[in-house]
Amino acid sequence: MENAPIPPISLWRAEFTDPATERAYRADIQHRMARQLRLALYVWAALLLLFGLPDYQALGGSTVFWTLMGYRMGTAALLLVAATALRSRPHLAPEGRLVLWLQLAGFPFFFLFLLLRPEMRAWTIGMVMIVNLSLFIFIPGRVALCAWVALVGTAGTVATLVTTGTAPTLAPGLALLLTLPAVVGFISANRLQRVQRQEFIVRTRLQQANADLTAEIARRTELQAELQRQATTDPLTGLLNRREFAQRFALDLARAERDRSPLSVVLLDLDHFKKINDQFGHAAGDEVLRQVARLCQQCFRSIDSIGRLGGEEFAVLLPGASLDGAAAVAQRLGQQLAATPVEFGAHTIPLSATMGVAERLPHEKTLDAVLQRADLGLYAGKQAGRGRVMVSRPDGQIVQHADAIAPPVSSPAPGASGAQTL
Repeated sequence: MENAPIPPISLWRAEFTDPATERAYRADIQHRMARQLRLALYVWAALLLLFGLPDYQALGGSTVFWTLMGYRMGTAALLLVAATALRSRPHLAPEGRLVLWLQLAGFPFFFLFLLLRPEMRAWTIGMVMIVNLSLFIFIPGRVALCAWVALVGTAGTVATLVTTGTAPTLAPGLALLLTLPAVVGFISANRLQRVQRQEFIVRTRLQQANADLTAEIARRTELQAELQRQATTDPLTGLLNRREFAQRFALDLARAERDRSPLSVVLLDLDHFKKINDQFGHAAGDEVLRQVARLCQQCFRSIDSIGRLGGEEFAVLLPGASLDGAAAVAQRLGQQLAATPVEFGAHTIPLSATMGVAERLPHEKTLDAVLQRADLGLYAGKQAGRGRVMVSRPDGQIVQHADAIAPPVSSPAPGASGAQTL
């Protein structure tokens, strides 16, 4: 894209040969060009009126003066109307037609001036030369249209000079003299507008490249975030995976040792999860896991880290929570699980979980060490009938925190529908 050639630009018109590209360029410059053109029209109108003062000094209040002044005032009014129109229609500036008609309307003043004041030939010739240059340099417009205006103005001026007494043999020289500023203006404006269009293409491509780069950065950032999410979370439940859970433990461990604060772990295992899969299918089992994840996120604090270690086993890190405090939260979670069965199709699947709770001991530096003691409590809870919270105390004793959350459960009855007891 950076090495692509600049679209062709007409040598004579100094415009893109491709209409769509030229339209895009004009749309890009229309507001800036309209501001420049309004300023040029204001200056043009002011100069027209100001040069009426020398006329008055020379002619007084004669008919010739008022004829010239009337043309000046009419042209100035037309210029002011055009400048006002450009405020609401900036596209008129780069189109060029408005400038073309204004220039064509202004040139006859010099013809009239020569007819009424033939003694001012030299002054008029000088003014036409300045105007021919200003058509290209001072008034923003299209090069080709300005060239036609200069040609018409030069021809009209020479014809008027001959009509008012200038020798016809001088006409070619006068035409050359008047044309010279127009040629200089045409070459300068042509070169400038070609460069401006080349800059437009380069700038547009840079903007597109920047937009593409920004989009690519956003895409890569999103991809990196997605990869980070996939690397740190369980795809089914959205909870932390085992690897990220271990990293969170390391951070919480460092904070606990620095602040000398407690750090507790809750290990949760769903009861009879295999039977749920066998009876209702793996889709039902997945929905059960997602439900448990949602309830865990509702029950625990935002600073707690919840992870799925594998299968139907979950774990929660509770920084700053004592053993009894963590056990109380686990008990509430178990009650919430029991009170929130999973609705799957025509079936209502009750939830039950056994949990083991342990508080990190001062000598324990790894997650596995704490999980091992929590797992002992979990195993004891399974042996005791499931659906309960077991606490692994620092002295090695394993005790039940409170009453069982749900009564002992039985196996599902094959083919049963509605509420099921597992």
